[in-house]
Amino acid sequence: MRNLTRKIRVAIVGLGEVSLNHYNALKNTKYGELAGVFSHSKDRVEEIAKAWETKPYYSFRELINDPSIDALIICSADEHHHDQAVEAMRAGKHVLVEKPLALSAREVADMARVSIETNRVLMPVHNYIFRPKVKRAKELIKSGAIGEPTYALFIVTQRLSEEVARRHHGALFTQSYHSIYTSNYLLGPPIEFQAMWGTLTYRKVKSDEVFVATLRYRNGALGNIVANWAADDLSSYPFMWLDKIIGTKGTITINSFDDVVSSLQAGSFMMGKTVDYVESFKGVVGHFIDDVLAEGHKPEQSIYDALLVHDIIEGLKESAESGRRIKYELLSLEQLIDKYS
Repeated sequence: MRNLTRKIRVAIVGLGEVSLNHYNALKNTKYGELAGVFSHSKDRVEEIAKAWETKPYYSFRELINDPSIDALIICSADEHHHDQAVEAMRAGKHVLVEKPLALSAREVADMARVSIETNRVLMPVHNYIFRPKVKRAKELIKSGAIGEPTYALFIVTQRLSEEVARRHHGALFTQSYHSIYTSNYLLGPPIEFQAMWGTLTYRKVKSDEVFVATLRYRNGALGNIVANWAADDLSSYPFMWLDKIIGTKGTITINSFDDVVSSLQAGSFMMGKTVDYVESFKGVVGHFIDDVLAEGHKPEQSIYDALLVHDIIEGLKESAESGRRIKYELLSLEQLIDKYS
């Protein structure tokens, strides 16, 4: 364990809705300290700096050139993630970056290369695996408590209007990203898959509105990843965010709505209703600051895990566009960096 003489000073970059979860999580860490905030909006950065009682930074360059800042949590718009993370690492900062890390596998590979060159920690916000239920599911699968996994389902059913969808990047890239890294964490990367996508209700947005993939895992089990923006599940047991692993001796069901559901705050449905979702940020931020930066542990989810997700997404896109089943070759971090260079 490292001998810390002071707190790890962290700045939050990008002050949209999700930044509040990171701020609340940061306050619950043992070693972390909020040292500043940055937004491209002067009014926003002043508003949040006052509310959170911290320093406002009016330019990103000013922030990363501040030697008192140890790390950044990047919550800005997706298109800024790559450049901000690369600049921060080159300035000596460690970075925790919201998903997706960037808009392409090529950009993520570049971020990975810079992380290696600068010896800075680059960790993705794969917050869903930090939910206690998912941790427990991993232990149950590893111990053999549910027997041999035979089938897995990772499904998101949540209606997104065209107006909202226009600000995102499709059901596969935006929603199934979570399902892919959770699937990889629980069952390992797939060895083959086939995908389809389509649009049912959108008229102007050129985006996959419904995405379905069938996967085969190394042990022979099959699974489905489903993202549906076309409709809400209005049943009493909704498939809004549901993961299920069916084994030969037992079944694991992970649903945010099985635990505490309440009106926590204004904002999106997930952030305002499901305590399970909000608390997942305590896990990922606490791990980044306390376990990785302060105590020197290896990240549970690394830049390699993020690059794997992007590589699988590229394969799923190819399958959906061509109609072909894809044999997936698992590459090392170095091989993935070379692939997308």
